[in-house]
Amino acid sequence: MNRTLCISTSLILALPLAGCHKRVVVAAAPPLPPPTSVVSVPPPTHPTEPMPEIPVIASPEVPIPTEPPVRPPARRRPPTTNQPVETASVAPSGIADLGELTTGGESNNEQFRSQTQDLLRTQNRRLASMSSSIIAMHAQQVEQARLYLKQAADAWKKQDMEGARTLGTKAKVILDEILG
Repeated sequence: MNRTLCISTSLILALPLAGCHKRVVVAAAPPLPPPTSVVSVPPPTHPTEPMPEIPVIASPEVPIPTEPPVRPPARRRPPTTNQPVETASVAPSGIADLGELTTGGESNNEQFRSQTQDLLRTQNRRLASMSSSIIAMHAQQVEQARLYLKQAADAWKKQDMEGARTLGTKAKVILDEILG
């Protein structure tokens, strides 16, 4: 019994090692073409003209900058010591005071409308009163502020007060950076 158990176990273990014996057919490579003979070309019997030279067109040389352009130093504001410090206060009950919440009646819409109109007027005046030297120094920022104010005016005409206010605020931030 021991012997039959040993033989059957070895046969069972040997079966996975045998694997699958599929015959792989490899296609034969095509035969190589017969070697060709090297043909030598005899030198010409008549005189040949030399090849014409191709004229070289000189292009203007562009100087290669060796150093990056120097940017003017950024203006820094002198620190002011007399500014009041704002402190946040926490409501004693642990609930933050959000202020007066309203449903957005007519008085708030009119107030929002007039504040937006004042903001746009003020920023247009600031932009118009800028000197040409400041405009030249900050041309890209000035153009961005003009674009925001134009888009704000378009939003105002379409009665989009929030859009006009947002664009006017963006222009204000840019003009604040320019004018300090």
